[in-house]
Amino acid sequence: YWSDFNCPYSYIGYTRLRKAIDELRLNIEMEMKAFELEEELEENVIVPMRNHYARKYGIPEFEAAKKLKEIDKIGQEEGLDLDYSNAEITPSKDAHRLLKLAMSKNNQQIVENIIEKLYRAFLCENKILNDKDLLIQIGASEGIDTKEVGDMLESDAYKVEVEIDKEDAKLNRVYAVPCYFIENGDEILAIPGALTCEEFKNALQDLKSGEIESKTFE
Repeated sequence: YWSDFNCPYSYIGYTRLRKAIDELRLNIEMEMKAFELEEELEENVIVPMRNHYARKYGIPEFEAAKKLKEIDKIGQEEGLDLDYSNAEITPSKDAHRLLKLAMSKNNQQIVENIIEKLYRAFLCENKILNDKDLLIQIGASEGIDTKEVGDMLESDAYKVEVEIDKEDAKLNRVYAVPCYFIENGDEILAIPGALTCEEFKNALQDLKSGEIESKTFE
């Protein structure tokens, strides 16, 4: 599935999908692929979310603030203490690179924990997502050596892997996130967007039973 740590709906969708999988007691391997919603952001520039949102969608800041609060509420209804409306946005490339490093450890629990911590850092705790000290701290909290993370961030490591994910997204006609491709044998179910938990459960059950032909998600 493709997601971005800068995207609240990616976190909401991830939370709902994980809940659906747990409730159905399914054994599903999940692999997050990198997607950068805000590629145009400069690396060393920090932008208040309401300013960025207003400029991106061509709306007044007061309207942007209202819409951001609405997104916070959606997340809070899922048990996530979102504070997206007070976030400050930066590029997400380095966060994706940290995740790629975590994936190289071949420990799915570490990967899942780092995904959760990266989402929370930006969307709930108002941390600066591309802050190197933050990324080193998150890596260290899951047992990844601080020097290894620091050296990775100072190098070009995993930049190619991030770009490959983004190119794969284009090849699969993924232009927005979250977007999920769920496989069961020869069957593949594509789900764009953050469905509700019940919708995810229905989709997973249909995929498992081979009845996905009747399902269309738009």
